[in-house]
Parts: sequence; C-alpha cells; structure tokens
Amino acid sequence: MQHRLLIIAGLHVILILARIVASGFPSVSPSLPQINQRHSREIDTEVAHWSAQLKSGDPEQRREAAMRLSRLEGSAATSALVAALTDPSPLVRGAVAASLGEREDPSVASPLGARLTSDKDAFVRKTAAYALGRFSGTERTAALLASLKDKDPEVRGAAAVSLGDHAEPAAVVPLAAALSDKSAFVRAQTARALGVNGSAARQAVPTLIGLLTSDQDSEVKRQAATALGSIGDRSALQALDRATHDSDPYLAQAARDSIRMMERTR
Repeated sequence: MQHRLLIIAGLHVILILARIVASGFPSVSPSLPQINQRHSREIDTEVAHWSAQLKSGDPEQRREAAMRLSRLEGSAATSALVAALTDPSPLVRGAVAASLGEREDPSVASPLGARLTSDKDAFVRKTAAYALGRFSGTERTAALLASLKDKDPEVRGAAAVSLGDHAEPAAVVPLAAALSDKSAFVRAQTARALGVNGSAARQAVPTLIGLLTSDQDSEVKRQAATALGSIGDRSALQALDRATHDSDPYLAQAARDSIRMMERTR
C-alpha cells in the first residue's frame, strides 16, 4: 500500500513539473495562416522559376517548364502557360496545351480554341482538341466543331472525342455529317459523341443504322450499336436484332445491351 502511494505521489510531481515547464515556454508551432502563407510563398517561388525557364533557349527545358507549371496552382502559372502557347517549338506548344488542359480554369478554353483552329502543326492542334475536352462553352464548342473538318484525321478524331465528353445539342448536326468521314476512328468517335446526346441525336439514327449494318470497321459498328441504344429510337431495333447474331462477340453484346436499354425505357 505504501509503495502504491509513493508511485501516485511521484506521478503528481511529474505532472506539476510538466505544467511549470510548459507555462515557461511559449508555443513555437506555426499557426494555420502562417503555414498557408509559407506554402503560398513556396508556390510563388516555383512559379517564378519555371516561368523564367519557359524563356530558355533550350526547347526541352521549356517543355519541362510547361509540364511543371501544370502542377502549380494560381493565376500566375496559368498566365505564363497561356503566353507560351506561341512558343516557336511545336513540342513545347503541345506540352503547353496539354498542361492548360489539366487546369480547372475556364478562361483557358478561349486561347486553347484559338490554338486549335490556327496552329500550323497537326500535333499541336490535336493536343489542343483533347485538352478542350475538360471544358465547356460556346467558344470551345465552335473550335471543336470547326476541327471536325480539319485536314488531319487525328485532329478530327480528337475533336470528336472531346465533343463526346458531355452532351452538346448544338453539335448534333455537324457530328451527323462527320459520320461519313474517311477515317474509321473519326466515324467511331463521332457515333459515340452522338450517343452521348441521347434522344437529341435522333436525326442521326438512319445514318447510324447504315454504319451498323454496312461499315467495314468493327469499332465503328460497335459504337453505332451503342449510340443507337442511347438515342432510343425503336426504328433501330431490327438492325440491332440482326447485330446480336454477328460473329464479332463485342458487337453482338453491344447490340443486346442497346436492345435491353430500349426495352427498359418503353
């Protein structure tokens, strides 16, 4: 019993001493505002460093700077990237376009759209088209629709992919026209984009049925089958039913899925 009392007394002494020590030394832990301020200064320093490197004489260093800036927050990084869209190197301009696509700043859609419609390099135009998939707005849509007629099939395909990222009722007519593109990739992605628009793309159903039944490319047929299910026009049921017996198992499954989709929405 006496041994236990000594232990308890010792603990009390330790607690008292701890309080005395703590009261004698002010807290040195930084406050949240101080931490945020320090973090902001560090970002500003990084932005300044990589912005300066965007003016390097070495295009590889400029490309690296663009990629680094894509990961930094703030309008200063965005402004530096937008200014670099006119870099003399196509590889740098492409990296800048991709970096802007990573930012959640709707203001970059306009300069990206301008680069898409004016750049002389197909790689840059293609990258800008893919980057615009993250945004919305009339300028963005207009640039992508114009690029459905680009001379380069990869640019046209990228535009179709981005137009399929979300419903674009204003894009239905141009997309329907692009179903006759010479590129199978463009036709497939155009069909997918039309499907995203659901019943608003009903006018494209006859052309999609034609692709489903007679296109030479398997992926075009699959995308057409899926789009027809999303649009929901029952005039496509006969063509879809025939497609369920196709030798391509993926097409047959897509057709079955579309038929079930139509049956659920009756």
